[in-house]
This record gives sequence, structure tokens and C-alpha cells, in this order.
Amino acid sequence: MRDYNKALREIYRTRRHDGAEEDSPEETHIFCTETDVTLPSNLARSSSSSVWSGRGKDVLDQTRSPSGAAAAVHVYQEMLHIYEKLQAERLSQQVWAAELCERERELQLRENTLQQQQQCSAHRLRAVEEEVLSRMQSLQQQYQQETHELDAALKQKTKETKRMKSSFDSMKELNDSMKKQLNEVSEQNRKLESQSRKVQARLENLQRKYESFSTHRGRETAAPKACKPENPQSNKAASKAAALGPSVKLLAVLLDWVVDGQLIEVRDGSNLSGHEHYATIRPSLHERCAKALPVLVELLHQASAMDPSLLLSLLRCIYCCLMHLERSSQHSVLTSTLRRLGEEVSRGSCDPARPRGCPLFKSSCLHTRFLCSLIIIKTISQVDVLAQAVDVLSCAVRSDEGQMLFLEYQALPAVLALLRGGSPGLLARSTDVLLQMSSESRMLSAFLDQCSSEDFFRCAALFLRNPRLEPPLLEKMLMVLQKLSSIRKNKRLFEVSSLHLLLQEMHRTADRSQAFLNINLSSILLNLGMLTRS
Repeated sequence: MRDYNKALREIYRTRRHDGAEEDSPEETHIFCTETDVTLPSNLARSSSSSVWSGRGKDVLDQTRSPSGAAAAVHVYQEMLHIYEKLQAERLSQQVWAAELCERERELQLRENTLQQQQQCSAHRLRAVEEEVLSRMQSLQQQYQQETHELDAALKQKTKETKRMKSSFDSMKELNDSMKKQLNEVSEQNRKLESQSRKVQARLENLQRKYESFSTHRGRETAAPKACKPENPQSNKAASKAAALGPSVKLLAVLLDWVVDGQLIEVRDGSNLSGHEHYATIRPSLHERCAKALPVLVELLHQASAMDPSLLLSLLRCIYCCLMHLERSSQHSVLTSTLRRLGEEVSRGSCDPARPRGCPLFKSSCLHTRFLCSLIIIKTISQVDVLAQAVDVLSCAVRSDEGQMLFLEYQALPAVLALLRGGSPGLLARSTDVLLQMSSESRMLSAFLDQCSSEDFFRCAALFLRNPRLEPPLLEKMLMVLQKLSSIRKNKRLFEVSSLHLLLQEMHRTADRSQAFLNINLSSILLNLGMLTRS
């Protein structure tokens, strides 16, 4: 093994020296890479295998034993094989290096081409940028110019608007002052017209009284001349004729009314043109009621001497005339007549020849009391007298007969008029009447139908907005509204009068300790669909 190691060292030195001599001229012509440097340096390079074989034999001759020579030969063959592989690897590395150089040249050419293209593109971009900058500057200048022009126009419009606003404010103030003056003048004109109508009505009443007085006086002055004083029958006939004067007038008016209204319609059809001409000049129903009512009041003055059935018929006729005059679009002033009518009904007989009778609204007949109470409510403005009449009305509707009379004579507008008046002494009595009518009875549905009107709901809204309304009165009105809310068609009336919003606000702010009030409010809102069941 020592001889083997020695032979290897000599071979290494010899091949290293020869390899250095042979590689020196090649390095001047071949480009080597880092791969060549990393090749094993302990192996010598040679151009032919003959050199290795000659020197190998010399080394083998130097070995002393045959086993050592065989091992050396084996090592030599392995090294020769490795040398051939290294030579082939070196050739492939040289080819690869040449390819890399070619690729590098191509990449350099492409890089130069790209640089030229980038320069051209950069020049074009600079040109485009300059053009865009110039365009932007021109647009900016145009924008600033237009902005200045619009600012100037806006300032001008603002000045014009301010001037127009000041002019409008001055015109509005002038218009308001003129409206105020117009309202004052209208109010003054209305007062003057009312005074004129009152004076005219008073004048007509005075003329009527003067005519009746002059007629009566003429009869009294003519009676002594025409008849002997000892004839008692003539005096008795004259007094009877004077007493029957209103009855005769009323009879004449009613006969004309019947003839014009009924008998004229059965005439022969051949005289139709004359009938139409007569119909055009025939007095209207309003004029006939206005003409008949004063005579009816004069006849009511003698009510104590009449039969009760005749008195009731007279009161019914008077009430129907009042109802028609109220609903008519024509306005006739009968202030003194209405005042005398209210006094006759509320105070009783004023005839000095007999003691003062009992007021008609305190009669033993329920029908008479009911009609007299309605007449007093429509003609009298004194609170104490109205309170007595509403008490009579409240007592009457506690019975079925009184409720039937309430529906027959449509007394609801009279009660609503008292509620609108807002008098504290009349509100409680009026709500008692409504509550009594809304109680369970066979007339309840008819009463609710009469209450299902915009007039009633607006009056109820005005009643509930009263800041001085007491809780008991509020509960009574809510009981009536609760029954009206159960009718589906009344939901529109609640909305038209804004009553549903008022009830909703009352439900939100109501005192929770008042259980009955809260129950009624919840029931109404539930029927209107504004409250869900919890």
C-alpha cells in the first residue's frame, strides 16, 4: 500500500505538470466559465490515452508485488474513465458557454431595440402630455371665465329677487291691511244689515199691530153708531169677531196654501201654459211659512181657550214652520215674532183679563211638553229658561214615547246647537239627553243613523277640545262615540273631522287611574283600526 500511494503521487505530479502545459494554449482561445474552475484539480488532463498507458506501465514496473500491480491497474482504469467523462463534460460546458454568448448577444440586440422603442414612446408621451396640459390650461381659463360670468349673473338675479321680495312683502302687508279693513267693513255692513232687518221686521210688526188696532178701534167706534146701546147681542158678536180675527187670518192663509199646492195640480192639461205662468208667480214655501208664522203666534196667545188636541196641532204646525225656515237658503228676519213665540211658550198666557196660566212646556201632555221645549231651545237665549227646557227634554227621552218624538221631530240639531254654545250650565244636560238616547232600546239604531253625519262629528270634536271639560262629561260623550265607532261607515266621518287623531292623543296622554275613560278610548281606537289587541 505504501508503494501504491507513492505511485499515485507520482502519477498526480506528472499529470498535473502535463496538464498545465497542455491547457495553457487552449485557455487563450476558449471562454471558460465558473464550472471549469470547479473541476477536480488532482486529475491531470491529456490529449491522448497513449501517454497514460506508457506512463502507467512505467509505474506498474515500479511496483514490487503482483497484487499491488493489479490494484494500480484497476485504479488507473477508473481514473481514465473519470478523465474521459470530465473531457466530455468540459466539451459540453464549452458548447453551453458558446450558446450563452449567442443568447447574450441576441438579448443585447433586443434590449437596444426596446430602448429605442421606449425612447420613441417617451417622446410621443411628452408631446401628448404637453398637448393635454395646454388643453387643460385653456379649459381652466374658459371655466374661470364662465364662472365669473355666472357669478355676475347670479348676483344680478339675487338683487332682482331681493327687490321682488321686498315689493312682495310690501304688497302683502298692503293686502293684509286691506283684508283687515275689508273684514271690518264687512262686519260693520253685516251688523248694519242685521239692524236694518230687525228694524224692518219691527216696522212690519208695528204696521200689522197698527192695522189690527185701527181695525179694532174702527169697529168699536162704528158699533155704537150702527147698533143701539141696549142691544147686547151686537156687542157680543163684535167681541167674538175680534177674538176670531187671528183664526180667520190663519184659515185664509191655510186655504190659499192648500189651493195653490194641491187643487191647482188637477186642472185640465189643456191650460198648461197658464198654469206654468201662475206657478212662476206663486209664492214659495218659505214665503208662506214666514207669512203664516206670525198668525200662528197670535193664535197661540189664545191657547188656553183651545182644545188640547187643537193646541197640539197648532204647536206642530209652528214647529214645522220653524224647521223649514231654518233649513231654507232664504233669510227672512222674524226676530220679534220668534221672541214673542218663545215668550208665549215659556211664560204662559199674557192676557190681562185672566190670571197668568201655566207655561206650555210644563203641560201634562208629554207631546206638548216636548214640542214646547224644542221651540224654546230654537227661540230663547236666556240660559235659565233653556236649562228648564233641556231638563224637560231629558226627562222626556227616558221613555220610549219621548225617544220616538226625539227621532220624529229630529231634535238632534237643537241639542248640538246647545253643545256648540259651550255654556257650562247646558253642557251636562245636553250630554244627558245624548246618553239617554244612546241607551239600549229599539230606537238606538235610528238615533245612531241620525248621529252619523259630519255636523255631529264636527260638534263632537269641538266639544272634546274644550279645555274646561269635566271628566264626567267627557266619559258620556265617549260612550256615544264608542257606539258610533262600531258602525263601519263612520270611520270616514272620524277622519274627516280629525276626531280619530284627537282621540289617539287623548289615549296617549290620559290618566291611567281613570279606568272607564281609558276603556272607552281603547274601544273606539280598536274599532277604528288604530289600536291592536294586546
